[in-house]
Amino acid sequence: MSRALSDPHIMPDEAIASVRDKGHAVVRALASAEEVETFRPAIEAAVMRHADRQAPLEERGTYGKAFLQVTNIWQVDDVVKAFVFAPRFAKAAADLLGVAGVRLYHDQALCKEPGGGHTPWHQDQNYWPLDTDDTITMWMPLVNVPPEVGSMTFASGLHKRGEIGKWFIGDDSEANFAELVARENLPTETHGALKAGDATFHKGWTPHRAPANRTALLRSVMTIIYFADGARVGAIDSKARRLDQKFWLGDIPSGELAAGPLNPRLWPPSTSSG
Repeated sequence: MSRALSDPHIMPDEAIASVRDKGHAVVRALASAEEVETFRPAIEAAVMRHADRQAPLEERGTYGKAFLQVTNIWQVDDVVKAFVFAPRFAKAAADLLGVAGVRLYHDQALCKEPGGGHTPWHQDQNYWPLDTDDTITMWMPLVNVPPEVGSMTFASGLHKRGEIGKWFIGDDSEANFAELVARENLPTETHGALKAGDATFHKGWTPHRAPANRTALLRSVMTIIYFADGARVGAIDSKARRLDQKFWLGDIPSGELAAGPLNPRLWPPSTSSG
């Protein structure tokens, strides 16, 4: 299966420019529908096996209503590992960042249930104790996402400001970013409907949100987070970053290379974790 995702995708110049200038881009047909269908059942099954037991949708808070979330599935399922470690995806991330190589931060399945709520505005990198801004997330739907569900909305260009506020995902981040966007009349963009195998990419400081799911469709999405090879563990200056240091970086101390067993180099492909 991994062989099917080993051939490189030629990255359009406009996608590279979009990530540089806007902080996000869409890459159509990064994987074929047939390739995605090879992996989708395993990913969805792993989500259902490992997702935390949830209360009924109407009884959950804002974050709980947004999606079923399972992280680092590559560690528990070899089929999913072949998807997460795909050289094609990792090279796309490296090309969009303009770096020679990338390592895995972690994977994350985000399945927005029928009737699931919105995903609040937030910046991902508030959570990440890394000493680099060369971070990027691939967001790939495993099913066709119709216009009434749509893909994420991004605040274009705001990644250049770095950390805008210490607002972790929830009602406060939604309100504060919405107020900022309105007050400064900032441009927001969505890449709209996506087909299975299309992907959006966004940098770690790019504010983004997603609409509620008003359909009967389970919006199955797989995300993979990459960072530039050679990055070091950054400051542990919040509880959230301490948890990330523990869970995604294997407790590697600040100042050391972020290059442990949990963060294999995925491009160029490596047969070892170093």
